[in-house]
Amino acid sequence: MKFKSVLKTKKFWPSVFTMMVVFIIFYNLIICGLEFRFDVAQFFQKRYVEINPLRSIIANLIGGFAYGFVFVFLQFRGKLKREEKKEQ
Repeated sequence: MKFKSVLKTKKFWPSVFTMMVVFIIFYNLIICGLEFRFDVAQFFQKRYVEINPLRSIIANLIGGFAYGFVFVFLQFRGKLKREEKKEQ
């Protein structure tokens, strides 16, 4: 199974984007719960006001993309391999 064939799969990129958004939401909820005991106002004050907000946003986007890409890539590659085996 080639890398490019997985990337060219019809629903690959929308799935990566969806997984990226899900990761960002869950990651921030976990951090908000563990560090700030679900005090959302304090969480946003520390993460997006006191610390450079651009840094926090970029870190979330990069982390979410990396997680989404790897997770979805492995999922699609496995699916394509199973389909390939069925054809043989």
